[in-house]
Amino acid sequence: MNSISLTPNETIDSLMQSALKKVSYSVSQRMLLGIMAGMYIAFGSQGFIVMYGNPLLRAAVFPVGLMLIVLLGGELFTGNCLMTFALIHKKIDAKSYTFSLLQVLAANLIGSLAAVLILYFGGVYNNPEFAESAAKVANAKVNLTFVEVLLRGIFCNILVTAGVWISTMSKNVTGKILGCWFTVMLFVLSGYEHSVANMFFLPLGAMIDPSITIAKILHNLIPAIIGNYIGGGIIVPFVYNKAYKSKTKDIKDIKDINDNKVQSEVN
Repeated sequence: MNSISLTPNETIDSLMQSALKKVSYSVSQRMLLGIMAGMYIAFGSQGFIVMYGNPLLRAAVFPVGLMLIVLLGGELFTGNCLMTFALIHKKIDAKSYTFSLLQVLAANLIGSLAAVLILYFGGVYNNPEFAESAAKVANAKVNLTFVEVLLRGIFCNILVTAGVWISTMSKNVTGKILGCWFTVMLFVLSGYEHSVANMFFLPLGAMIDPSITIAKILHNLIPAIIGNYIGGGIIVPFVYNKAYKSKTKDIKDIKDINDNKVQSEVN
């Protein structure tokens, strides 16, 4: 351990402790924190639409959502996929793990829809430029195939969970902000699919463009959720658990092996 950051091993331990805390929340606590996380991601998504004409700036403002969640507190489905570390090590059971993820996902949807309604009926989308951009974003997403959304969702949450990993590893606010910013900015620039952000983009698009139906929204959200889980709930935890938490030979054992090898070569 050093004064700046945790080691990878310590980071996994911290993520497992966080998972224990997450499953200990009451339903009302988890719902409130999940709703706020959905709204925070919506804030970043709204910034994305405002800056839609500039690809770099729209990617640069979007990460504020994850920053707010990390610094203020919130339960986000995509980040919570890292609870798999605790499941692997049997710190939490499958029932608590599944219930927590599904409840957070539902709460994120409520927060996202609340933001859509507030912004729409608040007159923000009376601005024709904003309305046009929101419709373009939504239509582009609903016209992707199931497989396209699924695969983009995998890469998306590898990067989002990388941001959560770095923010957990860092011991100072600056490190946490930068960890969130660059990883999330990269997935936005790359055009990947974030299920919770799409819970804002797609219903908003449907309010503006009636051709965007519930069926089209689900055609995007379902593979986005699955892809996000594969990336952040399976690939990242299993790869890094294998890399950092698998049993390795003790240093003394390695020295003995090397000594025996040298001795055999001499003989």
